[in-house]
Amino acid sequence: MNSAHVLILHGSPGSGKTTLARTISEQLRADGVAHAVIDVDELNLIFPSPRRDFWLANLAAIWPNYAQVPDIRVIIPTVIADAERLEQLRAAVPAASFVVCELTAPIDELKARVTQREPTDEWRSSLRARVDHHAERTDLEQIRDVLVSTHHRSEEDAARDVLRVIGWTVS
Repeated sequence: MNSAHVLILHGSPGSGKTTLARTISEQLRADGVAHAVIDVDELNLIFPSPRRDFWLANLAAIWPNYAQVPDIRVIIPTVIADAERLEQLRAAVPAASFVVCELTAPIDELKARVTQREPTDEWRSSLRARVDHHAERTDLEQIRDVLVSTHHRSEEDAARDVLRVIGWTVS
Protein backbone atom coordinates (compact mmCIF):
# COMPACT_ATOMS: atom_id res chain seq x y z
CA MET A 1 0.00 0.00 0.00
CA ASN A 2 1.19 3.52 -0.77
CA SER A 3 2.11 5.86 2.04
CA ALA A 4 0.37 9.23 2.21
CA HIS A 5 1.67 12.02 4.43
CA VAL A 6 -0.74 14.73 5.56
CA LEU A 7 0.18 18.17 6.85
CA ILE A 8 -2.64 20.10 8.46
CA LEU A 9 -1.86 23.82 8.56
CA HIS A 10 -4.00 24.95 11.49
CA GLY A 11 -4.30 28.34 13.12
CA SER A 12 -6.22 31.50 13.69
CA PRO A 13 -7.67 33.44 10.78
CA GLY A 14 -4.84 35.53 9.39
CA SER A 15 -2.09 33.14 10.49
CA GLY A 16 -1.15 32.31 6.91
CA LYS A 17 -2.61 28.83 6.40
CA THR A 18 -3.65 29.23 2.76
CA THR A 19 -0.66 31.37 1.84
CA LEU A 20 1.79 28.88 3.38
CA ALA A 21 0.02 25.94 1.74
CA ARG A 22 0.68 27.52 -1.66
CA THR A 23 4.27 28.39 -0.80
CA ILE A 24 4.99 24.90 0.53
CA SER A 25 3.44 23.51 -2.64
CA GLU A 26 5.81 25.59 -4.76
CA GLN A 27 8.81 24.42 -2.74
CA LEU A 28 7.76 20.77 -3.04
CA ARG A 29 7.13 21.20 -6.78
CA ALA A 30 10.60 22.70 -7.25
CA ASP A 31 12.05 19.59 -5.59
CA GLY A 32 9.93 17.20 -7.65
CA VAL A 33 7.99 15.90 -4.64
CA ALA A 34 4.54 14.39 -5.33
CA HIS A 35 2.06 16.54 -3.43
CA ALA A 36 -1.38 18.13 -3.39
CA VAL A 37 -3.13 20.98 -1.62
CA ILE A 38 -6.72 20.30 -0.62
CA ASP A 39 -8.58 23.54 0.02
CA VAL A 40 -11.24 22.86 2.66
CA ASP A 41 -13.04 26.09 1.79
CA GLU A 42 -13.50 24.83 -1.77
CA LEU A 43 -14.83 21.49 -0.49
CA ASN A 44 -17.51 23.42 1.40
CA LEU A 45 -18.71 25.74 -1.38
CA ILE A 46 -22.41 25.00 -1.39
CA PHE A 47 -25.37 27.11 -0.48
CA PRO A 48 -27.26 26.38 1.57
CA SER A 49 -24.90 24.06 3.37
CA PRO A 50 -26.62 20.76 4.15
CA ARG A 51 -24.63 20.33 7.37
CA ARG A 52 -21.60 21.62 9.28
CA ASP A 53 -19.34 18.69 8.34
CA PHE A 54 -20.14 18.75 4.61
CA TRP A 55 -16.47 19.39 3.75
CA LEU A 56 -15.39 16.37 5.82
CA ALA A 57 -17.69 14.11 3.83
CA ASN A 58 -16.25 15.55 0.61
CA LEU A 59 -12.70 15.05 1.88
CA ALA A 60 -13.43 11.42 2.77
CA ALA A 61 -14.97 10.88 -0.67
CA ILE A 62 -11.97 12.22 -2.62
CA TRP A 63 -9.25 10.91 -0.29
CA PRO A 64 -8.85 7.51 -2.05
CA ASN A 65 -7.79 9.34 -5.23
CA TYR A 66 -4.95 11.06 -3.39
CA ALA A 67 -3.99 8.06 -1.26
CA GLN A 68 -3.18 5.96 -4.33
CA VAL A 69 -0.32 8.27 -5.37
CA PRO A 70 2.95 6.79 -4.04
CA ASP A 71 4.43 8.75 -1.14
CA ILE A 72 2.23 11.77 -1.75
CA ARG A 73 2.44 14.76 0.58
CA VAL A 74 -0.96 16.38 1.13
CA ILE A 75 -1.34 19.85 2.60
CA ILE A 76 -4.69 20.81 4.13
CA PRO A 77 -5.08 24.36 5.47
CA THR A 78 -7.94 24.56 7.99
CA VAL A 79 -8.96 25.58 11.48
CA ILE A 80 -9.40 22.59 13.78
CA ALA A 81 -12.26 23.57 16.08
CA ASP A 82 -11.61 20.99 18.81
CA ALA A 83 -10.31 17.48 19.56
CA GLU A 84 -13.46 15.88 18.15
CA ARG A 85 -12.99 17.68 14.82
CA LEU A 86 -9.34 16.55 14.78
CA GLU A 87 -10.46 12.93 15.11
CA GLN A 88 -13.04 13.41 12.35
CA LEU A 89 -10.32 14.84 10.13
CA ARG A 90 -8.03 11.89 10.85
CA ALA A 91 -10.88 9.49 10.03
CA ALA A 92 -11.46 11.23 6.67
CA VAL A 93 -7.85 10.48 5.60
CA PRO A 94 -7.28 6.92 6.87
CA ALA A 95 -3.90 5.18 6.72
CA ALA A 96 -1.99 8.45 6.38
CA SER A 97 0.80 9.76 8.56
CA PHE A 98 -0.61 12.94 9.98
CA VAL A 99 0.94 16.07 11.48
CA VAL A 100 -0.76 19.26 12.67
CA CYS A 101 1.30 22.43 12.39
CA GLU A 102 -0.24 25.42 14.12
CA LEU A 103 0.72 28.76 12.60
CA THR A 104 0.88 31.74 14.91
CA ALA A 105 1.51 35.47 15.04
CA PRO A 106 0.65 38.24 17.54
CA ILE A 107 -3.09 38.98 17.82
CA ASP A 108 -2.69 42.55 16.55
CA GLU A 109 -0.93 41.27 13.44
CA LEU A 110 -3.56 38.58 12.83
CA LYS A 111 -6.33 41.18 13.09
CA ALA A 112 -4.47 43.53 10.75
CA ARG A 113 -4.08 40.73 8.19
CA VAL A 114 -7.77 39.79 8.17
CA THR A 115 -8.83 43.45 8.15
CA GLN A 116 -6.61 44.09 5.14
CA ARG A 117 -7.81 41.13 3.07
CA GLU A 118 -11.56 41.11 3.68
CA PRO A 119 -13.86 43.15 1.42
CA THR A 120 -16.65 44.08 3.86
CA ASP A 121 -16.89 45.44 7.38
CA GLU A 122 -19.10 42.50 8.32
CA TRP A 123 -16.45 39.94 7.27
CA ARG A 124 -13.62 41.94 8.87
CA SER A 125 -15.52 42.17 12.16
CA SER A 126 -16.43 38.47 12.09
CA LEU A 127 -12.86 37.38 11.45
CA ARG A 128 -11.41 39.69 14.12
CA ALA A 129 -13.83 38.03 16.58
CA ARG A 130 -12.61 34.61 15.41
CA VAL A 131 -9.02 35.72 16.04
CA ASP A 132 -10.01 36.59 19.62
CA HIS A 133 -11.81 33.27 20.01
CA HIS A 134 -8.77 31.33 18.77
CA ALA A 135 -6.48 33.21 21.17
CA GLU A 136 -8.73 32.27 24.12
CA ARG A 137 -8.67 28.54 23.38
CA THR A 138 -7.10 26.33 26.03
CA ASP A 139 -6.83 23.16 23.94
CA LEU A 140 -4.34 24.25 21.28
CA GLU A 141 -1.39 22.34 22.75
CA GLN A 142 -3.43 19.12 22.55
CA ILE A 143 -4.43 19.82 18.92
CA ARG A 144 -1.04 20.66 17.42
CA ASP A 145 2.09 18.62 16.94
CA VAL A 146 4.33 21.60 16.11
CA LEU A 147 4.09 25.39 16.27
CA VAL A 148 5.57 27.80 13.70
CA SER A 149 5.44 31.58 13.80
CA THR A 150 4.65 33.56 10.65
CA HIS A 151 5.42 36.86 12.39
CA HIS A 152 7.89 39.15 10.56
CA ARG A 153 8.96 36.38 8.18
CA SER A 154 8.80 35.90 4.47
CA GLU A 155 6.40 33.26 3.21
CA GLU A 156 9.36 31.28 1.88
CA ASP A 157 11.20 31.30 5.25
CA ALA A 158 8.07 30.26 7.16
CA ALA A 159 7.36 27.50 4.61
CA ARG A 160 10.93 26.17 4.86
CA ASP A 161 10.61 26.20 8.66
CA VAL A 162 7.35 24.21 8.51
CA LEU A 163 8.93 21.66 6.17
CA ARG A 164 11.98 21.38 8.42
CA VAL A 165 10.08 20.89 11.70
CA ILE A 166 7.76 18.27 10.25
CA GLY A 167 10.58 16.39 8.55
CA TRP A 168 9.59 17.07 4.94
CA THR A 169 12.97 18.56 4.18
CA VAL A 170 13.36 20.51 0.98
CA SER A 171 16.68 21.60 -0.49
